[in-house]
Amino acid sequence: MGGGRRRGDAWHVVGLLLLLVLVGGGLVATDGADIRPVTVEVMEAGPGVGNGPLLLRFDLPAQQAQAMPWAVWVPRIPRHAVWLEADGWSSTERDFFAPRRAEGVLPGGYVFLLPRAWEGPVELQLHARSAPDAHLQPRVMATVEVARLEQAAAVGSAVIYASLLMLALLSLSLYTAARDRAFLTLFACASALALMLAGLNGHLYGLPGLRVLAHWREPGQWALVFLFLATWVRLLQQYVGTPGGGARVVRAIEFAFWAMLVLAGLCLAGLAFPALPLRVLAVGCSLLAGAGSVQLLADAVRRRVAMAWPLLLLSGLLLVVAIAWVLGLPGPAHLPGPLLTRFLGQGALVLVLTSCAVGLLHRISEYREQRDRDHKARIESERRMLREAARTELVNALQSKLRQVGQGEVAWQGFQIMATHLLPLLPVSELVVVADGYHGNSLLLVEPAGSHDAAVADLRDRLLVLRRQAGAGLALQQPLGAGADVLTEALIPLKLRAPAWGALLLRQEGRQGLAPDEMALASEFCRTTQMQVDQAIAAIQLRQSAELDALTGSLNRRSVDQWLVRSFAEADRDGLSLSVLFVDLDRFKLINDRYGHAAGDHCLRSVAGALAAALQEGDIFGRYGGEEFVAILPGHSGAAARQVGERLREAVERLVIEWEGKPLRLTVSVGVATRRDGERTPQATIDRADKALYAAKRAGRNCVHVAPAVFA
Repeated sequence: MGGGRRRGDAWHVVGLLLLLVLVGGGLVATDGADIRPVTVEVMEAGPGVGNGPLLLRFDLPAQQAQAMPWAVWVPRIPRHAVWLEADGWSSTERDFFAPRRAEGVLPGGYVFLLPRAWEGPVELQLHARSAPDAHLQPRVMATVEVARLEQAAAVGSAVIYASLLMLALLSLSLYTAARDRAFLTLFACASALALMLAGLNGHLYGLPGLRVLAHWREPGQWALVFLFLATWVRLLQQYVGTPGGGARVVRAIEFAFWAMLVLAGLCLAGLAFPALPLRVLAVGCSLLAGAGSVQLLADAVRRRVAMAWPLLLLSGLLLVVAIAWVLGLPGPAHLPGPLLTRFLGQGALVLVLTSCAVGLLHRISEYREQRDRDHKARIESERRMLREAARTELVNALQSKLRQVGQGEVAWQGFQIMATHLLPLLPVSELVVVADGYHGNSLLLVEPAGSHDAAVADLRDRLLVLRRQAGAGLALQQPLGAGADVLTEALIPLKLRAPAWGALLLRQEGRQGLAPDEMALASEFCRTTQMQVDQAIAAIQLRQSAELDALTGSLNRRSVDQWLVRSFAEADRDGLSLSVLFVDLDRFKLINDRYGHAAGDHCLRSVAGALAAALQEGDIFGRYGGEEFVAILPGHSGAAARQVGERLREAVERLVIEWEGKPLRLTVSVGVATRRDGERTPQATIDRADKALYAAKRAGRNCVHVAPAVFA
């Protein structure tokens, strides 16, 4: 897009240049129409008339009654008074610094109407204060051609002034919008150039409110030149930025800026400066400023500053023309059209400022692009911070909540938490998590919950396709449906070990789909959730392995002891009953000796399952060691505990265990003891229950004994 803008800005400059060329062409066409050749000679100085008048010789055709009178037209250059004289005839004086209303608003020259009766050879004296010279370039032409020439000159001046006015107003508006001081300097430079050109053209002194500037006459004009040079130096400094020469060049530019301002102030101070040295100083400063501009712009071209090439070419051309004019070489000053010379130079200055403005506009574009980049970076940074905060919140929520659920609910609960944190970050309307064989279970989560039935029906039809896509391990997006009801589904595979598989499905309306960073966020949330779920399940399994007996799956000795201590403390605190049952297999050694330890382990697992099934919720059951089991019954008195003991004994007695095709029958002996008032620790109750168990053994086995009934 940067190249397109540069081409568009270049065309704007070319358009303005073509407009000035067209105006210049009109000046040439008009200035060359029906002009009488004039012979100019410098006469000797007369009394009080500077260097003497110019002698004009020309021939006029025979006049006709209806013919327009002839006129002498002299380009408008600074002179205190300009007039024509002949034998017995004198024209009205024209003063550059005091234009008459009859001369028009934007006059291009001094117009002197000749008597209608004149014809044939004519000699006139052209007087001027001060210093008449060949730069006056008088022309003799019909008045109708003079009117056309003046009209073209007015149009050319209007184009230049209007261009500078628009440039100044544009600079102010750009400064208001961008707050870049370079645009304020551009406004000052465009205003100074407009004042300088209006002063050099003589138009400044015909405007109400500005006629007072005629008081300074030539020094006032040079003050405007110095003022423009000062603003141009400052503008160029701000336009090119840091030059290649470093601090030395910057100091030189600052010195030139303040020197020009001081010279402008001296010109307006009313001091009597000689005209020639002041003119030489102004021309010299202009040439030095032009040479410095060319050098700075060449460095700007090397540093690829916008519009530096056009500025360098225009500044170089102006510098060459100015040097040729100062040296008196053949150049624009000797062209047939003096107005063309004037407006080409002034138009070139306008083009220089316009090119500089276009280059500064690129700075606005760069500022805007940089601001947009900063804005996007800030939004992206805020988005990353929000997502990072969401990740942290997700991890914290998973770590805190997954500890509170059982192993069978960990996966579902984990992905439910993930959905709660992920949905606000993505533009999706539905989230589905489907998995099979994930930690030995199936998983189906649908958000919002109202879409559950429709999601189940859809998955039933696409299950094999989804399994194949998830098995590929690549995230993808695909359209679902057609027409106005089309949906885009993003599939994020879960990293599961085969044959298990799973996927996260994110659906949204339309065909736009999720952005790559959104897909990456969803994948990261899935990985984080899986990791936390796996860790939670591993922690549960580790905790269970530390608490449970590896053979029977019931509580081990360490866990039973902890539960005994906790249960006795709670019973003593709340004043509740508590009973302990010792259950021991009868003649279990014979099973190991006859069938082997594998058969014994099989019997222990079967008996443990039967005993656990015979207990109620809230009862605590574990393996105490060998073939001995313990049941802790909170809230049970002695009579209730005896009934539980009988239920346990009957459960084992009814149990039929097969080993290698042979049925095995087992029985158990049960000892029961109840906590007495004041017993805060389990040791005394355990001792009584153990003694009751041995009493049941001595009584013939396969029976239940209660400690108080045996030990008075």
